[in-house]
Amino acid sequence: MSNPNATPTAHAYRSAVALSAATGGAISPIAFMAFGTSNRPYSAADDVEVYGEVARVAAVVVANGPEVTVKAVLKGSQAGSSVICNVGAFTASGVLVGRAVVKPKEFEETSELEIEMIFEY
Repeated sequence: MSNPNATPTAHAYRSAVALSAATGGAISPIAFMAFGTSNRPYSAADDVEVYGEVARVAAVVVANGPEVTVKAVLKGSQAGSSVICNVGAFTASGVLVGRAVVKPKEFEETSELEIEMIFEY
């Protein structure tokens, strides 16, 4: 990867893309970002979910050359009293694209957290 900030894609997502490439089937678009409470390290080879998922919100997805940027906003009202420690992007069909562990984030009712993930192809 040439972008050091790019998140490695999950094996499950790479498998879905490979199947689509081999069969000509459609690839489910990236559509959501999920937020969870676990600080479990990311394993691109094994992960299929956001651990301790608290909320899943619609994402804004933009492709620019070989990079795809996924952005989403989590509101304090959605997080409640949860401390967010990991985030992940998902396709519309529910396949994990990639996940990242973040510094613990606490929320107030009116606070918001905007997260951006970059994936490189």
